[in-house]
Amino acid sequence: MEEERKALLNVRSGFPDVNKQLSPWKGNECCSWEGVGCNNITGHVIKLDLSVPYIISNTNQVHPSLFHLKHLKYLDVSGNGFHGQVIPGAIGSLTQLNYLDLSQCDFGGEIPHQLGNLSNLHYLNLNENEISGQIPASFVNLRNLQVLDLRFNNISGKIPEDIGNLRNIQDLFLFYNSLEETIGNLTALQNLDLSYNQINGKIPDSIGNLLQIEHLGISDNNLSGGIPGTLGSLCNLSKISLSGNSTTGRIVEFFEQLSRCRTNKPLSLYLRNNQFSGLLPSYFERLQRLTDLDLGSNQLSGSVPESLGKLSALKWFSLSSNHLVGDITEAHFANLTNLDTIDISDNNLSVKVSQDWLPPFQAKEILMGSCNLGPRFPPWVRNQTILNVLDIPNNGISDVFPDWFWSLWLSEMRLNVSHNHMRGMLPPSLKFLDDITTFDLSHNNFEGFIPQMQSWTLDLSHNSFSGPIPKSMFGEFGISYLMLSNNKLNGSIPSSICIQSDLQIVNLANNDLSGTLPDCWGNASDIGIIDVSNNKLFGRIPMTFGFLTGLQSLHMNNNSLFGTIPSTLQHCNQLVVIDLSWNKLSGTIPNWFGRRLSALRVLSLRSNNFTGAILAQLSLISSLQVLDLAHNNLFGSLPPSFGMFSSMMARQNKNESSPLYDRSIYYSESVIITTKDSELLFTTSLSIVTSIDLSNNNLSGGIPREITNLQGLCFLNLSSNHFLGNIPYEIGFMGQLESLDLSKNQLSGRIPSSISNLNFLGTLNLSYNNLIGKIPMGTQLQTFTNLSYIGNSKLCGEPLQTKCPSHNPTIDSRGTNEEEGMHEDNEHGGIWYFIGFAPGFVLGFWGFLGAVMIKRSTRIKYILIIDRICGWFMYM
Repeated sequence: MEEERKALLNVRSGFPDVNKQLSPWKGNECCSWEGVGCNNITGHVIKLDLSVPYIISNTNQVHPSLFHLKHLKYLDVSGNGFHGQVIPGAIGSLTQLNYLDLSQCDFGGEIPHQLGNLSNLHYLNLNENEISGQIPASFVNLRNLQVLDLRFNNISGKIPEDIGNLRNIQDLFLFYNSLEETIGNLTALQNLDLSYNQINGKIPDSIGNLLQIEHLGISDNNLSGGIPGTLGSLCNLSKISLSGNSTTGRIVEFFEQLSRCRTNKPLSLYLRNNQFSGLLPSYFERLQRLTDLDLGSNQLSGSVPESLGKLSALKWFSLSSNHLVGDITEAHFANLTNLDTIDISDNNLSVKVSQDWLPPFQAKEILMGSCNLGPRFPPWVRNQTILNVLDIPNNGISDVFPDWFWSLWLSEMRLNVSHNHMRGMLPPSLKFLDDITTFDLSHNNFEGFIPQMQSWTLDLSHNSFSGPIPKSMFGEFGISYLMLSNNKLNGSIPSSICIQSDLQIVNLANNDLSGTLPDCWGNASDIGIIDVSNNKLFGRIPMTFGFLTGLQSLHMNNNSLFGTIPSTLQHCNQLVVIDLSWNKLSGTIPNWFGRRLSALRVLSLRSNNFTGAILAQLSLISSLQVLDLAHNNLFGSLPPSFGMFSSMMARQNKNESSPLYDRSIYYSESVIITTKDSELLFTTSLSIVTSIDLSNNNLSGGIPREITNLQGLCFLNLSSNHFLGNIPYEIGFMGQLESLDLSKNQLSGRIPSSISNLNFLGTLNLSYNNLIGKIPMGTQLQTFTNLSYIGNSKLCGEPLQTKCPSHNPTIDSRGTNEEEGMHEDNEHGGIWYFIGFAPGFVLGFWGFLGAVMIKRSTRIKYILIIDRICGWFMYM
């Protein structure tokens, strides 16, 4: 039909990506065109398939001619990019549709209510868009709907209750949204997945109405309470996913319900990361249909019953991260002939099998961390011929790798033997092994050269490897995580490291590496962490670091780097941690730090040769919580704006310690804070530490009173400068201070009595200043010795030997007496003096004057008294 042929051409013109997938449409026989289907009798177009892979290189448009194809029953435009456009409501006019696929189209906005007009629809797929809002109430009209797929959107609110009237619906996929309510009365439903939403409360008992349900997914919500008994009675279930909630109760009661089902239908059970407690059931033999069982990361206790070994259908099981105790013996694996994956890590279990044990299974993944497998490397692993994951950290193994182990290596092997006491050297033959995805030998006693090998994740840290870093390590395979810290590596860092476009973490700290840093980082834009601290590197900081726009942590401390901080570093605006301390860097602190590095939380430039003033722009970094500029040549006054660091104002929650950034899975962030000549290393608690150290510079002027606004500050060190004037009285408001060092300055006046309010103060040093008067008393202050105050000749009182005089000379409240201002505060004292004096003077003067001037009799008496006094003086 000519009208429909023209409409098809117009519609295709709005989908430029389709031209890459379909052959050209030519001729008048449109029913023969690729992607088009027609009714054999009427000739009307009933099918249009313009789907493409998920490519959004162009912005597509829905041409109005689409809605002229009134006989369409099948429409698929999935994979085309609409860049946030709203789904046209006019699609609701295509009332003959029974199949509609708009998935992966980058549609935005809300679902148009007109879709509720498509009463013939059997299949509706809107997954992987940017759709928001609620599910339209008009969906209740889709009485023939069998499949509804809304997953991977931003749909919120409640699921309309009337959807329960859709008696034909079999598959409902709503996971990865923001929905707040479960659903439990769709009697024909076979597959329901509500995972990764925000559903609260308990699992409703009405879930038992889903008599045909085969797959139920409610993982990663906010569910609490126990599992209703009605769920265990749904014997048609083949998969239950409840992981990642706060569901509680004794797990044995749920298993009791499941064991009553008289069916042999296979069952996969995923209950990971909840709060289930109690013992495991002793009657696993009654649950023969279990094929997958995940009870990891709960609060289960007691021993593992040997009846587990009777689950001959079991392919995959995890009991990791619980409180299980006791021995795992050969009986626990007796009939597990189909076992594919086992994870019993991180409990208090001990695997005790004979040296010649022959496992009845051939597993692909074995995870037995902290299971006391040592001291020998487990010999039964030799029989696992299809193994591609072996994860056995922290097992007390003090053996070498047996020669037979490397012959087991298969494609995409993952190996983790970290935190043992393994020794020996790695064989050179490792360079011939392909597709090593994870190779973690960290925290052992390996030595010798690193083989010329490649791995996606390579962690050889905390060993005794020596020699250079192999250049061949950076080949075509593409390494992402390179961790070689805490070894004895020497030589230079290969320039070939720069060609790794997938590189995300480089940790070469604590070695003997020398030479200059490669300056060729233009291809490594995915790097998030670079740590080359504690080596013997020299030269300048590479200019090409500016290409690392995803860089979040940069540690180059304890080297011999020189020159200035390159201006290109300002392009790394995601930086959270910068540690350039203990180098030979010079120049001024760049003013763009405050303007461009707004995410910075830790800045350490300690022990360099920086000069110039401390710029007020630094205070623009409101997130800054650790600032260390000590041991430089900085001069000038301290900007009052330093009291504006908002992250140091608030009191930190000592119970909440979270990573500083999102790339800390394979890297433990740390910073050293110096206090009382001690170096404190902060790692896991770094996110709640606040510190300012400006010691050993040439700073002068007064200590700004504004700095006392930082009431969440833990450590403050301004020692060895030239600060003058008084210690601000408000320093007592900094209630979180644990260390305060103002020593070796030229401070004068009294020690504010408010300092006794610092109840957490563990270190106090006010020595070698010009402080005077009596040392304040206080519970915490009584714990400090005279070393906190020596070098102040006019201080007196405990703990010094100098006793204070029994009476002090009259002290002017503004501090103008001969003792050079022995006062609590030279400003506030004067203010309160006049505040108290002025009202008294006004009331006294005007009270007297009013009495004299207003009342006549009083005025006459007062004049007579004055007259008598004058007469008395005349006759003397």
